[in-house]
Amino acid sequence: MLKAHHSVSVWLVATALLWLPITGIAKDLVASVGNLPGHSDWDENGNPKGGFVDLVRLIDQSYAAGNIDLGIYPFKRSINNVLKGSADFHLPLINTYSKRNSLLPYQYVEEPITQVAFVAYTLNDTPAISSNTQLHNLNVATLRGHSHLFPFPVKELNSIESAIKMIVTGRGIDVFILEQEATDNFIRKNKLKNLRRQLYREFDSSIVVSKNDTGKAVNAQLSNILKSLKNTTEYKNIIQGIHRPYDDWQPANMNW
Repeated sequence: MLKAHHSVSVWLVATALLWLPITGIAKDLVASVGNLPGHSDWDENGNPKGGFVDLVRLIDQSYAAGNIDLGIYPFKRSINNVLKGSADFHLPLINTYSKRNSLLPYQYVEEPITQVAFVAYTLNDTPAISSNTQLHNLNVATLRGHSHLFPFPVKELNSIESAIKMIVTGRGIDVFILEQEATDNFIRKNKLKNLRRQLYREFDSSIVVSKNDTGKAVNAQLSNILKSLKNTTEYKNIIQGIHRPYDDWQPANMNW
């Protein structure tokens, strides 16, 4: 009889544990990383590489409740992985701290990753852009998953390559706005000259999670980890390899 009571007690405890919040028990997490060439893509063997991949791995080292697995996906699909529950968090995504954030189907992790400069790319002979009002009257594009960041109509494209080619050929768009490093890398790699670049705005680069209770718990855990890591040499080295302050260079001035 005593043995039977013991078995029932164990079963009750085990059952109760299943209902504890994520902060109370070990739980493996899945990170979905948006594909950004140079920041999060694949090496010649198909293995994930890049600064955001290194960042997830560093966070994993500080995540005591389990392990963090990661995958790289097209940007919009990566966000959707969080929305449909196949991933616990997505990175990166710009946070504008707009009132419209409450209407989004996900929530931003409280502690941001770092700041990022978004640059407007146009043809070299295009006049400098001076206001959002001017952008209202132009055909503006960004990478898929970013259109909610802008207070004017924006077309979403699948890749940086297609966007820059559309600018250079004068086909379909007048302006492409995205973070400078990934776009600049494409311009430098292809030695393009007929482009003007100017700072649009600096944003916080962040992580997003679901809006449910599990997402809130992941939010708290990731925020605490990011806060604890930001003064470490490892974190600083990774971030310096991802984003830099705005660099005011022009492709037309390059000797290539």
